Amino acid sequence: MLKLIPYYTGKKNLEEVMADKKSRDLLWLEILLNDDVDWENKLSDDDLKQSYDKACVWYGNFKTMLEHAVKRKSLQSKKGAINQKEYRKFIKAINFVAT
Repeated sequence: MLKLIPYYTGKKNLEEVMADKKSRDLLWLEILLNDDVDWENKLSDDDLKQSYDKACVWYGNFKTMLEHAVKRKSLQSKKGAINQKEYRKFIKAINFVAT
């Protein structure tokens, strides 16, 4: 069950998300903040794998904050650079999911 993307784009399932660019651009946040979906079993799709890897980089950079704000099982923690332009989107998404 998706939590974040339906609020922002109205797309309710993964098939709708993958068919919509705006929703795909938010998929890394959905993966990062939603452990209700078994993302690891869906990694055969290249776009989803890229979003998953991006979520893991953000998880690695903000693990302590995420563990405090969002109760989720751990993601892989990957090293990598984050796009500072997306930080504001990240904070808004955490606030949305945490409330």
